[in-house]
Amino acid sequence: MTNSRDKIIAAVRANQPDHRELPSLAAAPGAGDNRSAGDRPSDGSVPSAAGTSPLDQAFIEIVEAIGGRAFLVSGYDRIATLLHEQYPDARRIIAGPGLPLRAESLPHYEDPHTLENVDLAILQAHFGVAENGAGWITEDRMIERALPFIAQNLALIIDHSAIVATMHDAYERIAAIEAAASAGYGFATFIAGPSKTADIEQSLVLGAHGPRSLTVFLLDESISDEGYF
Repeated sequence: MTNSRDKIIAAVRANQPDHRELPSLAAAPGAGDNRSAGDRPSDGSVPSAAGTSPLDQAFIEIVEAIGGRAFLVSGYDRIATLLHEQYPDARRIIAGPGLPLRAESLPHYEDPHTLENVDLAILQAHFGVAENGAGWITEDRMIERALPFIAQNLALIIDHSAIVATMHDAYERIAAIEAAASAGYGFATFIAGPSKTADIEQSLVLGAHGPRSLTVFLLDESISDEGYF
């Protein structure tokens, strides 16, 4: 006698999708990415969206698709200008260790609750992942592990050459960072997009339980601001 369990399993087996081979890692987004200066316009201007390197472009598209903003920038002066434009009302701004930006510089905070009124936190991620728009950052670059989650708005700075194609590549990069570190890095996390939820009435709400916005800057100091897009 066939029971309910057998009926369910039989129905699942009868409705399996067609078999598909796993994709080749060589065909991953951005594989074979050529970042040479020869691919850029002769005047040194920022390339158009169509001319951006495949990894950069894939990363930017995903960041924007999940509710963030992303910019390819030539340097910290450009970052400062864009931050002023994006967050004109920000009053308490905190920058991560070593970032040459006009902002409050903090030691490690014993009480993370004192960071609840931070309007904008600017941090430097180790690298980004093109397939999901995430940046990977360790606690030593956060100042306080609560900061990326308690700040009202978050900005990440990532060297454009540090974008990897997939999470497979990301964990290889993490392993290399671990191997190079003289001491463990402790807490680390992937951050992708502003916080969001759709649990309430199936209505998407950004900034539900963390930063209301995320802006990512891909830093490429070999380009100029002429023709900036």
